[in-house]
Amino acid sequence: MKKLKTGLTATGLLALAMLAGCGEGGGAGASASGAERCPHDIKGEDCPFCHPEMVEAEGFCGDHGFAEALCAECRPFLKAAFRAQGDWCDEHKHPKSQCVACDPTVAKNIRPGEHGGPIPEGACEHGTPESECKLCNP
Repeated sequence: MKKLKTGLTATGLLALAMLAGCGEGGGAGASASGAERCPHDIKGEDCPFCHPEMVEAEGFCGDHGFAEALCAECRPFLKAAFRAQGDWCDEHKHPKSQCVACDPTVAKNIRPGEHGGPIPEGACEHGTPESECKLCNP
């Protein structure tokens, strides 16, 4: 009985230690270097949602039709941020706002080979016409 009790106590302590790591700045979302995560569940310094100036500075991704800084195809780490915002298509494993399969109209912004160019005139900060932007108008 004593061995069983000791085993249960050790298991309980291990579970508590794991739960303690799930708070702010730590846990499963933190990198090995301890970089601070933003509310969008990515490194704060790389987050175009926290730093909208990145959208303008990095221009347009013609291959995928979105602002380069927000292109989930070019920057797969952004998928966590889109999920955190509730902008996610489970069926196609892509942000809803960038899912060509669900919304073929997003394909009209695709201009192959055009990277880093200016964001199209009349577009919002996300690189799409503001009236059609799923981030500006959820």
